[in-house]
Formats: sequence, C-alpha cells, structure tokens
Amino acid sequence: MADQNFFDNAGPFTLAELADLCGARLEKTDEPGILISDVQPLETAAEGHISFFSNPKYLDALKETKASACILPESYVKDAPEGVALLVASDSYKAYARVSQKFYPEKRGTGDIHETAVISSGAQLGKNVSIGPNTVIEDGVVVGDNTTVGALCFIGKGCNIGEACRLESHISVRCCHMGDNVALNAGVRIGEDGFGFAPDPGGHLKIPQLGRVMIGSNVEIGANTTIDRGAGPDTIIGDNCWIDNLVQIGHNVKLGQGCIIVSQTGISGSTVLEDFVVLGGQVGLAGHIKIGTGVQVTAKSGVMSDIPAGQVYAGIPAAPRKEHFRSVAKLRQLAKGKGKSQ
Repeated sequence: MADQNFFDNAGPFTLAELADLCGARLEKTDEPGILISDVQPLETAAEGHISFFSNPKYLDALKETKASACILPESYVKDAPEGVALLVASDSYKAYARVSQKFYPEKRGTGDIHETAVISSGAQLGKNVSIGPNTVIEDGVVVGDNTTVGALCFIGKGCNIGEACRLESHISVRCCHMGDNVALNAGVRIGEDGFGFAPDPGGHLKIPQLGRVMIGSNVEIGANTTIDRGAGPDTIIGDNCWIDNLVQIGHNVKLGQGCIIVSQTGISGSTVLEDFVVLGGQVGLAGHIKIGTGVQVTAKSGVMSDIPAGQVYAGIPAAPRKEHFRSVAKLRQLAKGKGKSQ
C-alpha cells in the first residue's frame, strides 16, 4: 500500500466503477459491487487490492498473486488464479493508469496562500490557486484556476500560467506562457537566457535573448530540466509533450505535439522536432536541424543532421538503425580477423 504519509488515497471504489472507468470487461466474479481499497503490484497485492499484468516476464507473479482483482489482456485470462476477479482490457497498462489515477488523483489548488508568499498587487490569481511558502510572484503574472505553486518558486513579470497546473518546489519561470494542466517538477528552470553570443578573442559578445518560452497544454516537465527562452523567435513546447528529468532544451527549439524526451538529452538551439518524436536517454542533437514526425532516436545517439519522418536512428553519428548495426557487425568481424594470416 502506498505510504499515506506521502500519498492520499481517494478510494475505495467498486469493481464495477473501476471496470467502467477503464473500459474493461468484468470476468470471474459475481460481485461487481465488491470494494477495492488500493492498487498494488502483483507480488504484494492482498485482499482488497487491484493489480495489473501486461508483461510476460511477470507471468509467475500473475499465477501466484493474492490480489482481489487484476487488470489483464484477454490472452492471459487462463493464467489468472481462481478467486481473482478480472478486468479484461485491450491495453491493460493504460487501463491500470486510469485506475491508479482514480485512487491517487493529481492535487488541485485549494485556495491556500502561505503567509510568507510575496505576491505583487498587479498579479491575477484565479479561483482555488494555492501558493506555497516563500514563493515570489511578480507584477503582471496571471495564474489560472485550480493551479498549485509550491514552496520557494519564482514566477517572473508577465508570465501566464494556465488552469490546473502543478508547479512543485524550487522552480523558476520567466518570459513564459503555458497552457492548462502543465506539471513542472522540482528544480525546473523555464525561460532563462539562451546560450547566445558572438565569439571574439577579445571577449565574447552577449546577444540579448528576447524571445519567450511557449508551453502547450497537458505537458509534463521533469525535475531539474531547463528550457531556454528564444533569442528572438520563441522556444515552443507543443501540447502533450513529456520531458524527463535533467533535459536541456536550447533557445529557439520547437517541439511539436506528443514528443517524448528521455533524461539527460540535450537539444541544441533552433532545432525543430515535429510531432511524436521520441528521443532516448542521453541523446544529443546538433543545432539548426529538423527531426521529422514519428522519428525515434535510440539512447546515447548523436544526431548531426536532419532525419526524415518515420525513421529509427542510432549511433554516433546517428544513422538508420539497421545501417548502424550492420556497421557495428562489420567492425567486429574486422576486429576478430586482425592479425590473422590471410
């Protein structure tokens, strides 16, 4: 069970409610009204818990689970133990996501404003906005309804924060407009100076960064990620993008909708990612390149030039995945043959 010191459980809920919520079909139960108190992994679930199964690696755990109910695909119904009610779903992982969100919904603003918060008289706060201790909100800021801003945050002059956003602690936001339902995790830095200067042996010349960061709706940005404001054009993060911890996004970068950026990735300035691009961990992208719709780049790859839509790239420098691994295989063959008589 989730530690109640940290997580608030909104349950219990009936099996019928949960099945309806995630579009699953109930099987192996005559009691749709039975109460489920919590979500739990297969291995630790007990009476009153619901779990899920989606990965064949955990088939043994499914066969031995003591959960009262389990969400699983049609093809594994036969493997579930007797006495476990089943919620049969075409995508059990997504179904579990909806169920777990039901038990542990995102917190929304309550209207509480800590006495140590410093809020400009020129700021506009919507209904039920919560502001944490020692947070500073400058003049001209607009914060939408039901948004929460944690402790020790800074929201700079003129920024616009949408409705139902969640800003955790130690966050700074400058020169930014964001949509609704945006989550910024601890330590995020939005809208700081881009890395713009003219190199000169006598001392580099700074170029003022005069753009903004425009963030769409339903965006998640991980802890200690930084997104620089544009140098003139804006830096743009599209709707439904998910950005992991410790990601660096340079000035003038444009992300389309639904992109997924995994941790420790760096995107250099003025690079464009079209819709639904996926970058694995520690990927590096050079500046001023274009990554097409649906492209996937595997972890630790270095991308130096444009990638056409729909491709899967790997390696340094990144190349189509099959081509990359053929090159790796050829190098291994050559290495094995080194020193042998021909």
